[in-house]
This record gives sequence, C-alpha cells and structure tokens, in this order.
Amino acid sequence: MQVRQGRYTAVYVSADMEGCADVVHWDEVKPAPHDAYRRTRSVLIAEVNAVLAGAFESGAVSAVVNDAHAAMRNVSGQGIDPRARVVTGASKPLYMLEGVTDLAPPAVAFFLGYHGAVHAQEAVLAHTYSPRLIFACRLNGIPAGEVTLNAALAGHFGIPVTLVSGDQTTLEEAARVVPWAVRVQTKRSLGYYAAVCLSGQEVCERLRAAAGQAVAAGAQSRPYRVATPVEIAIDTLTTAQADVAELLPGIRRTGGRSIVLSAPDMPAAYRLLRALLACNAAISS
Repeated sequence: MQVRQGRYTAVYVSADMEGCADVVHWDEVKPAPHDAYRRTRSVLIAEVNAVLAGAFESGAVSAVVNDAHAAMRNVSGQGIDPRARVVTGASKPLYMLEGVTDLAPPAVAFFLGYHGAVHAQEAVLAHTYSPRLIFACRLNGIPAGEVTLNAALAGHFGIPVTLVSGDQTTLEEAARVVPWAVRVQTKRSLGYYAAVCLSGQEVCERLRAAAGQAVAAGAQSRPYRVATPVEIAIDTLTTAQADVAELLPGIRRTGGRSIVLSAPDMPAAYRLLRALLACNAAISS
C-alpha cells in the first residue's frame, strides 16, 4: 500500500489513555466521578485534538477516532475536532481497532496514548489488554503488547501505523515492529507507578508536529503483516482462567496457566482474543 499525497489520506486514531502525558496511576485512568479521572480525560481529548489538527493541516481529508481505553466511553465526541468521526462504546468486535475498516484508502493509523506491554520493565501501568487476565503474551512466538497486536490487525487490512505515542518502553516496542512510524515520547517511566513527565502542552505541541510528519510518512511506510495461521500464546494469571479459556473453540491448553489461541488470520485471532477478554470480564465481575 502506498500513500501518494497527504491530501488523499484518511487518518485512523486508536486512542488509549495510560500512555498520555502525566499519567502514572490506575486512579487516573479508571472511569469514575472524581477529579483524577476527569483531569486525565481532558488530557486525552487534548492529545487527540492535537494529532487531528496536525493531520488535517498536512492534508488529511478525513479521520476516525476510536476510543480504545477501558469501557471506551472516555471521548464520546465531546470536545473532539468536528471533522472527525468518533467510535465509542465497549462492545466492539474489533475492540481497540474498531472503525479501522471504515476508512477510504489510502489511510494511515495513529496509536495515541499507548503503554508498555505486560512483560516490559520500567513501564508505567504496564499490561497487555487486561492486567486481570494476561500475565504474558506472544504473537507467533514473539513477546507482544498492544502495539504489536494492534499493528498486525491494521496491517491485515493494508493500513500502516505511522505514529505511536507513549513512554519509552512503548516506543521501543514500536521501533521493533513499525520502525517507520513517527514516535512521540510523553514521559520516561521509572517503574510501574512513577515517571518523569513532559507537560501536557509540550506533548500536544509534539503530537501536532508529529502528526503532520506521520501523514507524509505514509509513502515510506508499509503495513505490519504476520505469518498465517496466527497463534497467540497467553499465560493467564490463574489456572481457573485457563480452565475457562480452553472451553472456547480455537483455544488449546498447553500448561497449567498456558493457552494458545489459533486462527487462520489476524482478524479471526483478534476476535478470539476479544471473546476471551469478554469471558474473563464476565466471570470476574
């Protein structure tokens, strides 16, 4: 896939929250009626608008923003650049990438506010999809976080990831799988609950500039594709979770807390992962 010129480009934004500026604790990212979450929600909206502004300034003609954090009702269109469409709500088949198939090509994807994988060291709030379920995760034998898995799904649909923002561990993962992407560091994690943070204003300025570069980078980028059939190996937190997981078609048990999701392609593997996350949430509530 090639992006010929910026003005023909559609932009897809998958917006997470843990990797945004000045975020270091679960209290700040769990939807709740308190000041900590309200502040972080405003930070997220500002960062989304920053990349949208940069993209439209550089010739993008359309944009889709998918709320990709927690219950996925953090953005909901309020305060977002009116030129963008917003995908909101948790019951989405493609989860963190819902709406990625709605773009008119050529298109590029931005991963905003992403965070370190569950196996990452010195990563604020490090996890892979669910900290209550996934202890380790590998895609076709390679350790994988949300950057890798979501990039592989976007790649299946021919869409390259050209911008990733988050802490240094997030950007290290991005450099391994989508080295052509423009990377914006929002903070330097010191551990699970601490980081040296840039100001929100500085991060937004960097994101706006980076988004313009990321639109132009489409021509030099390529979709991240993985070999098929696809296998996602997961170590669960408990054996009870593995007990339930192996009941799902397409999942086999390989150890006490080890399971493997097998599927013919990345969308099928991702949907199976989404089903596993939904089942765990249901039995844990």
